[in-house]
Amino acid sequence: MLVFVSNLWLVRSSDPDAYGLYVHIFNWVSLLAMVVLSGRNGLVLVGLPRYMADNHPARLTGLIRRANRWVFVAALAGAGLFSGIISVIPIRTLSEYHTDFLLAASAIYFTACLTLNQTVLQGLNHIRLSQVVEKILKPSLLIVGVVVSRFFLPRLNGQQLILLVSLVLAVCCVVIGYLVQEKTRPYRQAAGTDSSGTGLSGKAFSFFAIGFLALLSTRITMLMLPWYAPARDIGIFNIANRFSDLLFFPFYLMQYVLPQLFARHTRAEKAYTQSLFSESNRLMLLLCIPLLLLNILCGKLFLSWFGPAFTTGYGCLICISVAQFLFSLFGPANTILMMQDEEKAAAFCWLAYVVLLQATSAWFIPRWGITGGGMAILVSSLLFNILLAVVTSWRCGIVSPFLRKTGRILGFS
Repeated sequence: MLVFVSNLWLVRSSDPDAYGLYVHIFNWVSLLAMVVLSGRNGLVLVGLPRYMADNHPARLTGLIRRANRWVFVAALAGAGLFSGIISVIPIRTLSEYHTDFLLAASAIYFTACLTLNQTVLQGLNHIRLSQVVEKILKPSLLIVGVVVSRFFLPRLNGQQLILLVSLVLAVCCVVIGYLVQEKTRPYRQAAGTDSSGTGLSGKAFSFFAIGFLALLSTRITMLMLPWYAPARDIGIFNIANRFSDLLFFPFYLMQYVLPQLFARHTRAEKAYTQSLFSESNRLMLLLCIPLLLLNILCGKLFLSWFGPAFTTGYGCLICISVAQFLFSLFGPANTILMMQDEEKAAAFCWLAYVVLLQATSAWFIPRWGITGGGMAILVSSLLFNILLAVVTSWRCGIVSPFLRKTGRILGFS
């Protein structure tokens, strides 16, 4: 609710064009932050539970330290390189916003740092604490920041939104850094010298590919919209996408628990893994069905809260909501692959998804605008989830209950 209210305040305190500019800039900030992370968040999510189970505090603290050092150096280099490229080479939808990207440069590091250290807390089994900053502190600071700004400014323009969000991210990074320091103190005190390395560095590229492609899949339609639609459509699409995330919420919640459980159990424990997969799949479906009905029945009303112009995103909202529902219908196949040493297979599936999204977006958006963008996501999501389910069954022997039932209906064993 806090995240929703903070987004509502941002939109209502600006206008569709200013909000569309802010969304466009921070879509690129998110992508660059994922490049900066380079899979380090995946490494800590796999490595920390295993080091805790094997009682290796030196490896645990060493992995956290190296990951944070990497993010800091890579953010400096990445922000400088990106800024230099778009200032020297004229690139449509980027170079004309060079000043805005400079204002958001620090947010690249703050976003990567926040993501990494949230994952550290999750990997240490501080699951609720890992979300305090992102889900409570950040939206609360945004709400306060907007309220204070409105005392001095009648409306916030795009650059003011960028500066406000960057400042909030900076405060969040300080707080989460303190939390990580406190929760790793016992491990640092017990740790000796870590001379063995992480043993996971070979996985970094695969985790980076998965993280980057997964993020790109949520942004690629909005990144293509400026080529075919005005800036305000980006903001409208983003709000519709936010409401569709209600359908992804049960799946999202499971990702705070399932990766650690899947990482700790080997392939020899296939029966346990299948049981965990099936139970989580069932729970996600039970939570998702009423949320899907809520968006279908009340979606237009929800969008109208942000202004009359936003109701044009209703068709898009329905398409993306159904697409999000498919992730719960098929189950957490991607998590199984990542945590059972099949991250290369997961990366291949995500690559196929991004290619599909790009192709379908290029086909549908010029014809039906933001509704076409939603249709592109729906079609691509269906094919992606089928591919993930088949690959998981083939590589890990874990079968999606939906895939099993569909196979029986079609006469397959």
